Amino acid sequence: MRMYSSDERLRWMTADRRALHRIPESGYDLPQTRAYLVSQLALLGADEVKPCDEGIRVVFRANAPVKDAIALRADMDALCIPEETEHDFRSEHPGMMHACGHDGHMAAMLMVARIVAGRRGELDRDVVLLFQPAEESLGGAKRMIDAGALDNPRVGEVYGMHIMPSLPLGTIGCRTGAMMAAVDTWEIEIAGRAAHGATPQLGCDAIMAMASFIVDAQAAVTRRIGPLEPAVLTVGSVESGKVYNVISEHASLRGNLRTYDSEVSRRALEVVSDALAAVDGLYGTRSELRVIQSYPAVVNDADCVSRVRACAGEAYREIDPVAISEDFSEFERAVPGAYFFCGCRDSAHTEQLHSQRFDFDERALLTGVGVFEKLIFGGEGTR
Repeated sequence: MRMYSSDERLRWMTADRRALHRIPESGYDLPQTRAYLVSQLALLGADEVKPCDEGIRVVFRANAPVKDAIALRADMDALCIPEETEHDFRSEHPGMMHACGHDGHMAAMLMVARIVAGRRGELDRDVVLLFQPAEESLGGAKRMIDAGALDNPRVGEVYGMHIMPSLPLGTIGCRTGAMMAAVDTWEIEIAGRAAHGATPQLGCDAIMAMASFIVDAQAAVTRRIGPLEPAVLTVGSVESGKVYNVISEHASLRGNLRTYDSEVSRRALEVVSDALAAVDGLYGTRSELRVIQSYPAVVNDADCVSRVRACAGEAYREIDPVAISEDFSEFERAVPGAYFFCGCRDSAHTEQLHSQRFDFDERALLTGVGVFEKLIFGGEGTR
């Protein structure tokens, strides 16, 4: 049996996290990231280290499993954000950065793999480790599930972790039920008719229609969706017009809708569609609403949360729901699971996720790895 002290774990995870931080890649385009992970995993004697869709699936099989497998997931992709730190391990890929902590998630999962490899004789069930691409943009979880990520061995429960600067270093945050919002990402095209600015009656003003829609849709959501059913509509991008004295014939908008319930999401999108139709009727435009991506809400299973709470011990914090989203929710739709936050805030690290200056002390990962280890083995973990 091979055990790792806290100091050893920290050294391994610091080296892995910083190596991965230097090579951020996005979406499914992750060749260097995959190569690094596979090179480390190949040293551990797992029963399986194989591609799963565009991700990596690692399986450690127990000699005589007495229950369904446990799965743990880490995300791999970075963001198209230019890094503004001065670290010697800062991004080597211009315009790309691990600004959401996924480098830490992968480093933690590599450490879990080493721990499992060293304690294989203690396994009473199979362990499946999943390295998932495209969490930030394209929904890689669903594709991995469709490719068999949770099959052979059959997975009975799944867990995931996210570094979280809103929680103090050394804490674990979780809750039963809806913890993270569902998100529907949408785009709208408004087709009008161009005209000279001196004769607006001869055109159909796409800019006016766009402006009216933005105001009306926000107001309508607050009046047709109840105040105890959170629904947040965001318009994040608008484009229209090129000439100062021409009525614009086209406008495009992009945004998202965040809720905690699929039925609320359906009704809120209906409100958005109605607001768009009303604008078309008023201004004579023709518009199209397209939902281009949807992540369900992260809804944690009560029994799985109880296990996280027991494993975290005094580090556990019951948290309120947050409006950010995560496609870990797709795994929870397939099998019971729990997603938890691993606090990383201290006096030197206060930047929020997706900041060009986001950073964390790798000591934060020790807490999350300890929870993962106890979920697999029970007991005290590090000795």
